[in-house]
Amino acid sequence: MSEANKALVQRYYKEVVGDLAGIAEVVTATFVDHHFPPGLPTGPEGVRQFFTTMGGVFSDMRIETAFMLAEGDKVDCHFTFTAKHTGEFAGTKPKGNAIRLPAIATFRIQGGKLAEAWEIFDSASLFQQMKA
Repeated sequence: MSEANKALVQRYYKEVVGDLAGIAEVVTATFVDHHFPPGLPTGPEGVRQFFTTMGGVFSDMRIETAFMLAEGDKVDCHFTFTAKHTGEFAGTKPKGNAIRLPAIATFRIQGGKLAEAWEIFDSASLFQQMKA
């Protein structure tokens, strides 16, 4: 089960930096990512909206996992998000800067799909890199 849960998280990351076509196969209809901004719908539509917006802000998005730990219905993933800042974000105009943002995410799996997610990242570092 642990390896299947890790593979599900890997697939999620491929979908969100890709075309999102298979996201409904990866997340539940009630999926909630607790770091998404308020007001987004739950489930695949919320994921699509969030990452479509991010795709307008950052180009060449990549997510590279360093390692994962799985136990029961949870997977912790240490990863690095890399991209180029090419669109306005939170009032910060793009300069084309390269972004490298290490982060940690925890996912909860339910019925073979992702049901919840939480992320921790250094938002100050993100803004510092965009403004550099």
